[in-house]
Amino acid sequence: MALVKERDLAKTIAAEAQRIQEEIPRHTRRRALVAGCVGNLVEWYDFALYGAFAPVLATTFFPTRDPLAGLIATYLIFVVAFLARPAGALLFGHLGDRVGRRSALAAGIALMALVTAGTGLLPGYAAIGWPAPVLLALLRAGQGVAVGGEYGGSAVFVVEYAPAGRRGWYGGWQWATVGLGFAAGIAAAVLLSAVLPTSALQSWGWRLPFLLALPLGLIGLYIRTRLDDTPGFRAMQRVGTLARVPVVDALQTARRSVAIGFGLVAAVTVTFNVFFVFLPAYSAASGQLRLPVALAAALVGLVVASTVAPMFGRLSDRVGRRPVLLGGTVALLVVTVPASSLVQGREVTGAVLGYALVGLVLGSLGLTAFLAELFPTRLRYSGLALTYGVASALFGGTAPVVAASLTRQSAAQSPAWYATAVAAAAVVCVLMAPETVNRPLDTDG
Repeated sequence: MALVKERDLAKTIAAEAQRIQEEIPRHTRRRALVAGCVGNLVEWYDFALYGAFAPVLATTFFPTRDPLAGLIATYLIFVVAFLARPAGALLFGHLGDRVGRRSALAAGIALMALVTAGTGLLPGYAAIGWPAPVLLALLRAGQGVAVGGEYGGSAVFVVEYAPAGRRGWYGGWQWATVGLGFAAGIAAAVLLSAVLPTSALQSWGWRLPFLLALPLGLIGLYIRTRLDDTPGFRAMQRVGTLARVPVVDALQTARRSVAIGFGLVAAVTVTFNVFFVFLPAYSAASGQLRLPVALAAALVGLVVASTVAPMFGRLSDRVGRRPVLLGGTVALLVVTVPASSLVQGREVTGAVLGYALVGLVLGSLGLTAFLAELFPTRLRYSGLALTYGVASALFGGTAPVVAASLTRQSAAQSPAWYATAVAAAAVVCVLMAPETVNRPLDTDG
């Protein structure tokens, strides 16, 4: 009886959301797409800055005679931000499912802009001693809380505004801003590393792109507050079916969806962070490539990922989410180790090719629409934010530290084999997953 009632509510919400959808003009959908993507871009811009400037941050906040030890300490702070993501997922997921998608996203981008700019203002170890790395950890924790609700929230916002047959296309653009934001952060690091002397870069140059996040965040905040909430949330308000404690309901009624999403997010974040966070800094620290060259090679892979993401998103609208996801996860199994060998081969051409291969595979996954479609509307923000926040914390956030430790203790290809093992689990998750492309957006999960 409860299951029948749940399905009837889902149908009612879906019908009401469809009526609202039909009243939305095309230009409003485009603005909603931009609003959903802009915070995601700022999020990954900040994320890239921290990874790209890891060698500089290591000398600024963790002065030591062993460069790799300082790099590992910097990555441990990186882990702090990821460990804070589940807290952000709980907070913003609850806010997004109870108060509204728009309100949660507005609060998230404001917090993100403030803590990122705060990092650029933070004194180093030479100025204030041990409080410097402690304050850095606190700021990164704040960034993690903001990000914990941002990716899932922006995915929900974009997909719920999308027309039924174009959710993959809209989601592909949201997925593309992961690469675009990361590329913008790396491009800033490449430019400053190329034009500034090392002393200037280490003393003040690295701070400039962090401070730029404040005006970017304010622009994103303005765009988001100028739109109505999503059709799905407005439909829930009209029907009166807001969940009291959505994260608890998601864990009770959508455990299979959480598990499937967890495996996919784990594989993506491990691969992404090994290649685009750890390897550029490791290549520079170990003398394989100069930092600007290593970052520029990684930049190529990010541009490739951003370029193909909307195309594969649209392909998934036509052929289904599962075939596209299965092809992408199997490709991760095939290319990760060879691509890592190319990246670490001390040849610029090989590094560019290796990063381009990984970027192509990551961009092909079409993950955004699928993850959003796994969860019913009344639990979607909490379910997706929790899935992403926990998986990215446990696997993505620890990936650079694990990679650095594996490299120090064993072969240079160990991090790639680790990423391959996680990708194998993701293939199993895809095989267990339902096809969501033709289902109504509001289902029982």
